[in-house]
Amino acid sequence: MIIIGEGWEELAAALSQADARERIYVIGSTNSGKTTLCCYLVDKTAAHMRAAYVDCDTGQSTVGPPTTEGMVLYPLPPGLPGRPHLRFVGSTSPGGHFLQTLTGAKRLVEKAAELGADATIIDSPGLVFGGVGIEFQVQMVDLLRPTRLVALQHGRELEPLLANFDRHPAITIHRVPVSPAAVTRTATERRRYREERFAAYFAEALPREVPLRGLGLQGRVPDLKNPHGARRRLVSLNDHDNFSLALGIAAEVHTRRRLLTVVAPPFDPAAVASIRFGSLNLDLDAEPGSIESYAGKSERKRT
Repeated sequence: MIIIGEGWEELAAALSQADARERIYVIGSTNSGKTTLCCYLVDKTAAHMRAAYVDCDTGQSTVGPPTTEGMVLYPLPPGLPGRPHLRFVGSTSPGGHFLQTLTGAKRLVEKAAELGADATIIDSPGLVFGGVGIEFQVQMVDLLRPTRLVALQHGRELEPLLANFDRHPAITIHRVPVSPAAVTRTATERRRYREERFAAYFAEALPREVPLRGLGLQGRVPDLKNPHGARRRLVSLNDHDNFSLALGIAAEVHTRRRLLTVVAPPFDPAAVASIRFGSLNLDLDAEPGSIESYAGKSERKRT
């Protein structure tokens, strides 16, 4: 059950009464209750109009598995498949993946508009402090062009960021206090959540062969001349628009046959146009707390 925080009902009422499309960017630090507020707003607006939820938190994702940004529509338009639209960032945090995070968020917001969303609620990453955090969020807001900026604050900690948009004539800023009911997760609990999400996503995964010939390769591409060079790397099998068809865990490369074996849920091999290699290695058989590891810096990067 969602415990309604101060100012939430007024915000939901404003969205329901809007006579034009709304785009709401919810910003706050880690453990500020952004996702709970977003779910509340989606639930309230979907009763009156088509609402889209765009989840940009790749570490504590709720729409897709960790390392992805995702978008879902409520209610679902007739004839569309029920699966969410996903963009693979390849990491559980924006650091080192700012370009992928920005591009993915933009494309998902565009997809929501394309599918007729009247209100798009965007759950932002929790990187908000320091020069890097402020610059990242300024670029996100500038790119996504929200009509409303909802700031969840304990006090006035987000004011240095909000000052960049206080005089913007097309953005209404809502300053909302962090709810006392907001749940604080420790780093260990956040890691455990990711591991559970990965385990659930790959619960029915099987080894599948993907022909590499003719496919585009993106991201942190390993040495594919080495049969084991990609082993345990998390990858995304993308369609022609760079939306993820499925995530997979690379097993081995068959160099002569130009095939990559991945452990993945069902997907249509004929729809794969490119493979994006992430920065994360996954070993689902490892001890809890050791499932995730990051690829070595010595590997060649492609952007």
